[in-house]
Amino acid sequence: MQKKLIALAIAGLSSAAFAQTNVTIYGVADGTFDYINVSGNSNVAPAVGNPNNTRVTSNGSHLGFKGTENLGNGMKAIFQFESEVNFDSGAALGLNRDSFVGLNGSFGQVTLGTQTGPTKALGGRLDVNSGDTIMSNSAVLGKLGGAYASTLPVGTTKGAQFASGSTFDTRFKNTIQYVTPSFSGLQATAMYVANENKSEAVGAKINTSAYDLGVNYENGPVFVGATYARISEKNDAGTAIIVTNFGTDTTAKEFRIGGVYDFGMATVRALYARTKGDGSVSDAKQNVWGIGGTYNVSPNGKLVGQYYKAADLSGSNFGRPTDNTGAKFYTIGYEHSLSKRTMLKAGYAYLKNDSAVATNGFGRGYDFGYNSVGVAGDNVKLSGFQFGMRHAF
Repeated sequence: MQKKLIALAIAGLSSAAFAQTNVTIYGVADGTFDYINVSGNSNVAPAVGNPNNTRVTSNGSHLGFKGTENLGNGMKAIFQFESEVNFDSGAALGLNRDSFVGLNGSFGQVTLGTQTGPTKALGGRLDVNSGDTIMSNSAVLGKLGGAYASTLPVGTTKGAQFASGSTFDTRFKNTIQYVTPSFSGLQATAMYVANENKSEAVGAKINTSAYDLGVNYENGPVFVGATYARISEKNDAGTAIIVTNFGTDTTAKEFRIGGVYDFGMATVRALYARTKGDGSVSDAKQNVWGIGGTYNVSPNGKLVGQYYKAADLSGSNFGRPTDNTGAKFYTIGYEHSLSKRTMLKAGYAYLKNDSAVATNGFGRGYDFGYNSVGVAGDNVKLSGFQFGMRHAF
């Protein structure tokens, strides 16, 4: 009898704990069949291999757990664990997407963990496509001619699976982020990236930190946002955290501003970005702008399209050419909703590197996720067609 009472008491306590914590399991399964073509220059990076291929891609598919606990007086404890799911390659899960713990209340929200900063968030908000695919605007944003084409080490497989974004379009680890309450549609965000990698070892000194600031205004059909991010790296170790050729002491900066207007049946959006790299041996600057829109052709069908242009580099740039160091990128697609959660989609993306991209001193070029190290070579063109399905749960 006593054992039964103890068991009932434990069960009651467990039920009360679960009742106080609201946990949600969510995710996205997004798969496409892609045909990729690379042309325009035979002198492409060796890692590219055969420039024409087909593949199945899992486009930022993910699985997540999030929850809240009411602490009283309008305050809540919050958490989120989110992982990419590479179901096309069988890769293991890991907490490599937005995963954090924090507090939410009348003061706003404070979180700690791996998080999306306001700069990446603004780029994604102004993109016309659903999901992280070869059609994403991250193909040209923030790359500075290839200097900041990826934060990942050469040889990783992320570029073969997802759109290959810039340093500013990745999720930062070791972050603390504060989001203000909304004041009649106006809201600000501040993120700081801690310098956990700091080392004073002789010949291998390194100290990297960053911050990312943003402000958004949303009211009815209007959304406007502006962000500024800065990454500082002092590195004598020869293994850069930000992909850079500017010397041992480098800062990378990105300013973005843009907006969306929703007409109901259609939307228009525009984005301007300015990227700058300063270092002990050189510097470079670049402007990128883009326009896009969507149009509902039926209650369940939507056309999406956008055009982005990365202008030529400017600055000292090691004395190398700055003319013809940009790129042009456009996409067009169709999304058809079978339900609120399930969508069929198809699209075409085209990206052209200008004639002096390979000689700009960075040796990478612009890439929409064809391979992990970027596509080097003047006049290289990438085109891709994809069709597939997206399900959110």
